[in-house]
Amino acid sequence: MSAPHALIEFFQKEAMEYLGRLDQLMALADDQTPDSAAFLTNARALRGSATMTRLEGLPDLASTIERIATGLRDNELRWDQRLHFAVRGALVELRSLVERAGEWTEADQRHSRTQSVALAAVAAGYLSTDTPAASPATQVVPIARFFPDDGMPAILQRSAEPPITLAERFRTDIAAAADGVARESAALASSDAGASQLALADGVRRALLGLADVAESYGAASIANMATRMARAPLASPTERHGVQSVAHLLMDREISDQQLAQQVKQASITWAGGSPPVQAVPPATIPVESLLYRGHSAITRARRVRDELKVHWQRGTLAEPAAHALFEELSDLLDLAVTT
Repeated sequence: MSAPHALIEFFQKEAMEYLGRLDQLMALADDQTPDSAAFLTNARALRGSATMTRLEGLPDLASTIERIATGLRDNELRWDQRLHFAVRGALVELRSLVERAGEWTEADQRHSRTQSVALAAVAAGYLSTDTPAASPATQVVPIARFFPDDGMPAILQRSAEPPITLAERFRTDIAAAADGVARESAALASSDAGASQLALADGVRRALLGLADVAESYGAASIANMATRMARAPLASPTERHGVQSVAHLLMDREISDQQLAQQVKQASITWAGGSPPVQAVPPATIPVESLLYRGHSAITRARRVRDELKVHWQRGTLAEPAAHALFEELSDLLDLAVTT
């Protein structure tokens, strides 16, 4: 299965930008360790973009590069010239694969996975924070050996004072994912109507789904659910786009506490309500129920709008959702009301 041609073209443009930034980081680092935070941010964005193409095999190589970036950030990998050359070579191969995304074949799929395995094999030799001279030249010991099943205490234990806590890592990763959403939504907000705007909207959806993946990996269901709902919205109105940008900037704010973040995320999730503006506190004036019924031409006009909403559900593959069923029922009623005056 593959994505629409317009989406593939947008992915290629986006991926080339990420690859360009990664190439710059590698060139600046030369034989030194690259900027791990920037390396991980761009590698993760590249992997998320490749995943949304639905081209089998293409995300594999990008995922391996992302895992190496994570290892560098967490000081789980040591860096030297051989690993540097391996990553640079992988970036060259990935650039070639991105260029072929519009004509993806089984050969490209196999090539991407082969390169991924080859790069992972090289990186596996660097799972140590010691320098090569200090690394013990012994055989590999299975990690299960450090967690005996005979009732004895485990050899490995969680550090009482880790260099970065899980909460700090969560805020860092969420902020990085939200930064991608903010950039994509800013580009969408300043675009003109047309095919390019549709492609930019897809870019926002990919960034939101990437944010949802990061949140879900940490068990942050509230953020994951909200990002997923936003990704499923039409993103056609200024209200929806402003809501996405507001949430992205909220998640990027490292100055507020975790408790404040949780409260504001909860409030943002309530006010989003599927992309609709928040409900006004002032109750509306009482309106006779008869005036709310569609009749004749107004029923036909409303039926056309319902039809367009159903088309959106069909394009997203969400016709089984309760909202789509409600639209089907309303459309049935409107057909009866259309013959009344």
